[in-house]
Amino acid sequence: MNRFLFKSLMSLSFAATLALQAVPASAGYEKASLRYEVEAPQKLGLNYDVYAGGFKALAATLAMDLDPKAYDMSLTAKTQGAIGSLFPWEATYETSGRAKDGAPVPTLHTARSSWKKDEKVTEMQFAPNGDVLKTTTHEDNKTKVKKDFDPKLTTDAVDMLTGALQMLQHSGQTSKCEGTFPVFDGKRRFNITLHDDGTEKLEKSKYSAFNGDALRCTLKVEPVAGFKKKDTERGWMAVQAHTEARKKPPTLWLAQMEQNGPMVPVRMEIASAYGSVVAHLTGLQNK
Repeated sequence: MNRFLFKSLMSLSFAATLALQAVPASAGYEKASLRYEVEAPQKLGLNYDVYAGGFKALAATLAMDLDPKAYDMSLTAKTQGAIGSLFPWEATYETSGRAKDGAPVPTLHTARSSWKKDEKVTEMQFAPNGDVLKTTTHEDNKTKVKKDFDPKLTTDAVDMLTGALQMLQHSGQTSKCEGTFPVFDGKRRFNITLHDDGTEKLEKSKYSAFNGDALRCTLKVEPVAGFKKKDTERGWMAVQAHTEARKKPPTLWLAQMEQNGPMVPVRMEIASAYGSVVAHLTGLQNK
């Protein structure tokens, strides 16, 4: 349950992680989706609350520090309330990268998660051209280093947060929420595909701080390589199968919080066998 909730929120900023058809984008679209455009430094902190079945289940913060030459992003999350007591879980994802030939290129991605007293830390290091150099994983007092990767896993793929940045920037540049974005999480390669569903007026409420028009889009995670049978039967993939059976795909809403500001997630909704899961933007911090 905790992993499902966090994967839902990861999909808000990228997609998902966090957070799983290899249909390539067309040549014209691929060029647009990779364009990194930041004219002046921008720093934002976005707070979210995630509700499951009406109960507050997760609190998260997405931080974006964007500069014309480089970027830093982080996503932190922690289970809350009764769900937090039953599933004491928290995670932090961080990425640093730079602009290269008009595209965002990651340098280092770190994923840190803890479940009760167990902790897992994975680092992905990237070469100057964006290729994955190695992954280092610390878990159960053991360290594993991997340097050789099947090209099916890593070619043209980026980490989850850089994938999120690509999606958000492309949506801002085109005023549409569409396209396919390749992601590598250290073990698996998948595509996050967005489908534009027009715009919708969202009203401010006791749950949400956002009021205004937002792009509405549905998303789908498509496994490409590195997946085992059990991976398709649990976590995000299991939830996605539930939503497809109900013909209600995961939906997210994107909007600009301020003029000339970056496009950001303001809401996400998932209907599955676990019940309704909704993520609301609750606050904005200009850092």
